[in-house]
Amino acid sequence: MTAAMLRLPEVTGGDDAFLVAWAEGELRRGLGALARPYEIFAQGSRVNGTAVEQGSDVDLVLMLTAAGIGDGYGWEEFRDDVLATLGESHVVRMGRRCLNVDDPGSLFGEMVDVLVAVEHGPGGVFFRDLEGRPIVNFPKQHRMRGNTKDARTGGRFKAAVRAAKRARTAAGLVDAPSYLLECLLFNVPDHVYRTGAPFAWLQRCHREEPATFAGLLCQNGINRIFGPGPDQWTPGAAARIIDVLHEV
Repeated sequence: MTAAMLRLPEVTGGDDAFLVAWAEGELRRGLGALARPYEIFAQGSRVNGTAVEQGSDVDLVLMLTAAGIGDGYGWEEFRDDVLATLGESHVVRMGRRCLNVDDPGSLFGEMVDVLVAVEHGPGGVFFRDLEGRPIVNFPKQHRMRGNTKDARTGGRFKAAVRAAKRARTAAGLVDAPSYLLECLLFNVPDHVYRTGAPFAWLQRCHREEPATFAGLLCQNGINRIFGPGPDQWTPGAAARIIDVLHEV
């Protein structure tokens, strides 16, 4: 199998489910010789229904299951085995957090990002970034809770996330990650979405209840948005983003 075979097909209409399934299948074929038990599932804007561009990356989690951990075998060993196995048939490299399969000839460029992780408790994943800092996240809970909130708000929650991402691009907010926007908007009470003013609510929360704002949880309901970790932010930085997006 050549690197070109992992290229996502060109489609019209943004058929995200098809693209995700296709990418999962190709990744499994590329990992055919990998002996350790693993699970592949999707995360990110395509599967969460918050993508705003047809050419958005397909984000997959490649997770070593609990049954494969032990006897000195953990995340580092799994990452090395994945790189070696996929490297036999594809051009792969480790990015800041994800393994990238490079195919410059594809419509999608770096069309699939693979987060190499190990299972961590119920529904959690553990990995390290390029600097070796440990990160624990809960992508399955993030997706499930986002779908539930979107249903409760009649589709307004995810529509607001997509609108915020478009506004971010228009305003040139390069320091406003999609994950942060989605988590902030998840904390807006459901009834506020009927008024169409989620960023006004976040502004008031920051100014009038700073302790409450600083304690906001991520969409997964477990991690905190703000803190010293590599995947956390400061309340002040988030407030500046909120102010800009509210004006936009």
